[in-house]
Amino acid sequence: MKNTKLTDEEKLFCDLYALGDAPFAGNPVKCYTEAFHNTSTSNRVRIKAMALLQREDIKEYLNSLEEMSFEEQRYMKKFVSQNLMSIVEECSTAEYRDRKGKALSPAPLRSVAVQASKALMDLHGVKKDQVTKVSVEGAGEGGITFNVIMPQSSSQEPEIDNAE
Repeated sequence: MKNTKLTDEEKLFCDLYALGDAPFAGNPVKCYTEAFHNTSTSNRVRIKAMALLQREDIKEYLNSLEEMSFEEQRYMKKFVSQNLMSIVEECSTAEYRDRKGKALSPAPLRSVAVQASKALMDLHGVKKDQVTKVSVEGAGEGGITFNVIMPQSSSQEPEIDNAE
């Protein structure tokens, strides 16, 4: 009979592998070395770590760690959206000057705003087939223009007439 209860070391291995920071996240050898206090540098550590990842009970535990509840996903999506929107607003309107008071080029900031906009579109599943130009006026002379892609609702799809 197979014992499905994980040891403390196996749980630590999984926690480090799925949720750990660098150098542990996704690195089975580092995780195994840390969890099992193995200081060996031989190839055996890699073999043991990879064998551990192949076990069904380890896979199930790793999957449970990686799944987020619906509420966690909703909160995270809202949190990320708000932060990305504030980045877009700040980077599209901010003016920065060097120590001598000379205005710095807004191009790098505008690039950040465009990338944040793209990340927002990806986060909310915006399709790339319908594009609308939007202009955000910046403080001072410049502004920023970028494409915003709006999702199409299914009711706007053309009907196909099969009658001949």
